[in-house]
Amino acid sequence: MFHLDKNPAVIGNVNVRIERHGDERSLAVDVTFVTSTGNTVLDHFDKELRKALFRKPKAGEQQSLPTIGEHLTEIKIPSLEPLKVGHEFKGYELQIDGELDGTQPIFLVDVKLKKFVIAPKEGGSVELSFKASANVDPDEVAELTEALIRESVVLTLQPGKANEESQQQGDLAA
Repeated sequence: MFHLDKNPAVIGNVNVRIERHGDERSLAVDVTFVTSTGNTVLDHFDKELRKALFRKPKAGEQQSLPTIGEHLTEIKIPSLEPLKVGHEFKGYELQIDGELDGTQPIFLVDVKLKKFVIAPKEGGSVELSFKASANVDPDEVAELTEALIRESVVLTLQPGKANEESQQQGDLAA
């Protein structure tokens, strides 16, 4: 399943809004993140996507680094614009840490990830931008706006417990 572990990221926008559930109103946010990560993350969207965007280097081009072990490092179509991907991931846990050790982390649960944009980069990495949507309380909005002002954060995303259990049940059924 899609995940990021302590990835440096930039918060591009925090949008505060009201969600309506019948007569109930709840506070929600959409946070836009931009991060760079290895191109293996593309396998979570489609097993063929990485092969469609990257190729092995030819003779004379930079070879893959031994510590990375990734062989698809050259962009196949350099003129390709960033790709919008329609995937949505629900039920995620999100942790936002500051770059300094003294910063208190922000935790959000039951987060929906959507509006992914993928831009391949030379060397086998991708720039990934996406929105994370969650219900929050006013204190969390204040923390998120402070993170927006800092701009640079450290992002951790992982499937929530309910997501993991349903994935395990799906694996057992297969």
